[in-house]
Amino acid sequence: RGRFYVSFTGQPGDFYDGVSIADLINGSVPPEYYAGKIVFIGPYAVGLQDNVVTPISRSAQMYGVEFQANVTEAILAENYKYEIPKPLQLIFLFVAVFLLLVLFYRIKLIYSFLVTVILSAASLGISLALYENGRIMHPLWFPIGFGLSMITAIVVHYLHQFAERQKVTQTFARYVDPEIVQEILKEGTDSLSLGGKTVDIAVLFVDIRGFTTMSERLAPEKVVAILNRYLTMTSDCVAKNKGTLDKFVGDATMAFWGAPIPTEDPVYKACLCAKDIRDGAIALSKELKEELGEELNVGVGVHYGPAVVGNIGAEKRMDFTAIGDTVNTSARLEANAPGGKIYISRVVADLLGDRIKAVSLGDTIRLKGKTEGFEVLSLEEIREHKEEV
Repeated sequence: RGRFYVSFTGQPGDFYDGVSIADLINGSVPPEYYAGKIVFIGPYAVGLQDNVVTPISRSAQMYGVEFQANVTEAILAENYKYEIPKPLQLIFLFVAVFLLLVLFYRIKLIYSFLVTVILSAASLGISLALYENGRIMHPLWFPIGFGLSMITAIVVHYLHQFAERQKVTQTFARYVDPEIVQEILKEGTDSLSLGGKTVDIAVLFVDIRGFTTMSERLAPEKVVAILNRYLTMTSDCVAKNKGTLDKFVGDATMAFWGAPIPTEDPVYKACLCAKDIRDGAIALSKELKEELGEELNVGVGVHYGPAVVGNIGAEKRMDFTAIGDTVNTSARLEANAPGGKIYISRVVADLLGDRIKAVSLGDTIRLKGKTEGFEVLSLEEIREHKEEV
């Protein structure tokens, strides 16, 4: 296109062999001074407006004769610069940016920043080296591409973390107290260990005594209304005591302490929740007695031990739950507890020590699936204490 890149030999003011045209006219310059030289005649003063800005120095303008001297010097030295074809540069840029995006997706943001700085500096160094060898590439394309890659990685990381937080919130807000959800978010999704992990938990089961008989006497709408008030009460008690609400099975409620994040004093909180549920059932029973002439009695069971906790179920339908012998034992304790009673195991009683008052029933109550000698206790009182802040 009739253009080429100029290789500058001198900066503005580097050509000192110029002479005034007045000296030339007056004969002060001998003719042999110009022998064998290429001579440029032109204005060499700011006010004559023959000056340009060049890449070699943007702070000082270069006079036209100096620019033409640089051009001539490049031609004589055959110091031509050839631009690397733009399509080829764009291909390299696309490949580099793609590989960086893949890398940034796998590493931490701080490392992404360091890689971006290092590669940007390296690309500028490569541009300079290519220039010295007669090849020109756009020096800013690659640093800008690397910077955009890092910005994209930041956005992707943010969106990924936002999606993870939303997933955790949606999954666990149904089961646990909002404060526990916030703790899970602080710990990060790695602390959840989803998919099934064996941990020690305290498990609570509660069920209404005589619910089937009540359902036969009352209209379905009234039964549902009673059940909703009762389940609301049990779930509120679980949330109050920082437990994880596992599920509702008909008129039964299952909750546990110790997962998905460790719980301080899980057995105590489970038994305190059992007491709150028993007291709440008594208050609700008084209301129902006045409104419908019906009473509400519940039996509660609490056990502590290892269980598998995690997302369990089918690929398209799974629940965060706990399974194992500890869960089964708690359910058996609840099934045998009369109305208004809380049955606990010996391991629960030993862990609570003098914080509770319990009456041992020995092995007079046979739990399904348990051998002889499994001691059952009736929890009568539990000493409440204020948690330190």
